[in-house]
Amino acid sequence: MVIEKDTILYFSGTGNSLQVAKDISGELGGVQLCKLASLIDENKVEVKSKILGIVFPVYYAWLPLVVESVLKKIEIDKDTYVFAIATFAGSPAEVLNKLSNTLQSNGKTLNSGFLIRMPGNNIYYFGAMSLKRQNKDFKREKEKVREISYIIKLRKNCKYELSKLLIDIPIDRIFIKSTNKIMENFHIRDKKFWVNENCNGCGVCKSICPANNIEIIENKPKWKHNCEQCTACIQYCPNEAIQWGIKTVKRKRYRNPNVNINELKTKETS
Repeated sequence: MVIEKDTILYFSGTGNSLQVAKDISGELGGVQLCKLASLIDENKVEVKSKILGIVFPVYYAWLPLVVESVLKKIEIDKDTYVFAIATFAGSPAEVLNKLSNTLQSNGKTLNSGFLIRMPGNNIYYFGAMSLKRQNKDFKREKEKVREISYIIKLRKNCKYELSKLLIDIPIDRIFIKSTNKIMENFHIRDKKFWVNENCNGCGVCKSICPANNIEIIENKPKWKHNCEQCTACIQYCPNEAIQWGIKTVKRKRYRNPNVNINELKTKETS
């Protein structure tokens, strides 16, 4: 596969990173969006465009596994301007340096990297934030997108943004072994998913999963242990039938209000 048109590759579960990708594309003009997960089965991806963007959420101060996997095999022209934007709600630490190292292992330099705070969606640990706090994050996102777009238009090389909380980076480095262990087991963490009596087998979870990790068997979802822990299935279940362990039962779901569910779907419901 060859990418010749200016493109933003994005990975998004609940819509935060998709919103950012859409807003950047709108500011730049003439930049197409491409679901990063759609490239996972490509044997070779060549980028020959003038601009390539990479937009993704931060998981435990790291890249989503699918993002890391695709970037390791992608070949980018030396004249392509590459920027990255990491969306986060907790601790981004130095995730953009990690992304840069991944690109460098494949012979390409990241020209600029930015962080944008978005509403938290890690339902494994907490429920949705208040609408007031969400709207505050969305307002700041619009402002940050304009600043970033200006830099991209000028094709400026910039230092990658780091967490503003100075303690984040040393904590990340101290607990890097624990974090790596969590990431190594990411795909099989879907063993904790289950559905209650509200499940009617509608298939929304299957259609929205960016990792193609869900099948509907005997009218119930079954996870195939290739999970990215993006929370799309549990957040967008229309009946809130999907749970992860026991703590999510009473937690409020989060869905990005600026993204249509059809934009997130990878396939039609069964």
